[in-house]
Amino acid sequence: MKNIYLNLSLLLALVALSVGISLFKPVNLGLDLKGGISMLLEPDMDYALTQEYERYAKDIERKLRDAGINVLDVTSDKSGIKVEVLDKKDIDSISQMVSKDFPRFEVVSREKGQVLIKLKDDEIKKLKDSIAGQTVEVLRRRIDELGVVQPVITKVSGDRVLVELPGVLDIDKAKSIIGKTALLELKLVVGSGPKEVLEQKLNKDTELLPSRNPQEWFLVEKLPVITGADLKTAYTSTDEFGAPAVTFELTDRGARAFGDATEKNIGRRLAIVLDKKVMSAPVIRSRITDRGQITGQFTPEEAKELAIVLRAGALPTNVKFLQETVVGPSLGRDAINQSIKAGIVGFILLVALLLGRYKVAGITANLAILLNALFLWAGLVLLGATLTLPGIAGILLNMGIAVDSNVLIFERVKEELRSGSSPKKAVELGYRRSLSVVWDTHITLLIAALILFQFGSGPVKGFATTLTIGSIASFVSNVYFTKFFLDVLTKIGALKI
Repeated sequence: MKNIYLNLSLLLALVALSVGISLFKPVNLGLDLKGGISMLLEPDMDYALTQEYERYAKDIERKLRDAGINVLDVTSDKSGIKVEVLDKKDIDSISQMVSKDFPRFEVVSREKGQVLIKLKDDEIKKLKDSIAGQTVEVLRRRIDELGVVQPVITKVSGDRVLVELPGVLDIDKAKSIIGKTALLELKLVVGSGPKEVLEQKLNKDTELLPSRNPQEWFLVEKLPVITGADLKTAYTSTDEFGAPAVTFELTDRGARAFGDATEKNIGRRLAIVLDKKVMSAPVIRSRITDRGQITGQFTPEEAKELAIVLRAGALPTNVKFLQETVVGPSLGRDAINQSIKAGIVGFILLVALLLGRYKVAGITANLAILLNALFLWAGLVLLGATLTLPGIAGILLNMGIAVDSNVLIFERVKEELRSGSSPKKAVELGYRRSLSVVWDTHITLLIAALILFQFGSGPVKGFATTLTIGSIASFVSNVYFTKFFLDVLTKIGALKI
């Protein structure tokens, strides 16, 4: 009786806890149940390679000139860094210098006084992997700032990234935040005015950028004073006229570089460039160190979105939207309604089968199935898991699998009763002799679910999650508590099987 009271107390405590969790905290619904946006993106690797070659072109040119090599010109594009030399004899010296000082690069062609320098194949692969990984992390931080519950951001089929946003239906807003490169650069201004006039002053150390005013262009130095990588945080604020603006704060390293540059260039204009467009170009009046402000006739919503993408960091390259899908919540309601109907029909059939086959013992099996469903649901809520349509399929499958343990145990108990054992002894022997099989079944199912979760993605993970939690809930309810129910029936002399 002491064990019965102890198990009854444990059962009531678990039921009360599970009911409380289920009632006071809703389960997270996935895209297929709640509706939302699904997007397939791809980082622009050609643009990323071009940027990487541009970053190194100036360093390579400086090294060549320091080594006394007569260089006519150094240019770069997505194919590599092209070096034109006056004397073809210098080509061997260039190869030696690249091999010694720039081990990530190699000379791949030498034609007509021109040398083509490229990243090695393994370095290109590392760069692409790094860009894909950075893209996923930046997108994750941006979406976290949006407050989307349980988004899916994962790499699929090579460099592509799948983004699912449950509950978000404004696709234009989502694209404006997710797809914005948000490359922030602060560059010293060489001149401003009409594009045609400035084009005459353009050289390899400067670039021509548009502004928010279509009539005004800016000629700026290519090398930025600081970039978005030096940002510590960004937040919405107002400018001196009370208009929406974005204030940013710099890291210690960025503050030192910014302070040195502004101190040396007092009186010059400093262009605040976002995604290759000049947002504003104030005059440097004094030394500035740890913070700055971006103005540009923003609306409050635009300022808020800009602060979000700056806080989350710049994407390492442009992204291309390959596919966009909006899933309406009505589709999710239909799926939920059909799943509920399937669950009810399945449960009624199980109840009828178990009662017809195992009589009073079948009641305990049905109670165990209900406990299994309750514990599984509470587990999903407690872990913050996302319920998807495949996840619901996993729940229904788990209900069917849960009966299997009871069938094994009940059949062993019936064998012991037929051999002449008392009801109490039959229950004890039946459990003892079937427990190893039940253990093997649950462990095998758990391992399979964990493998699916580790190597699957999207819907497969949802299915694996419910299967994992369900395997644990099944063992607790359909093995431990079914034994308790049978002990009670044996004690009161009501066991019929």
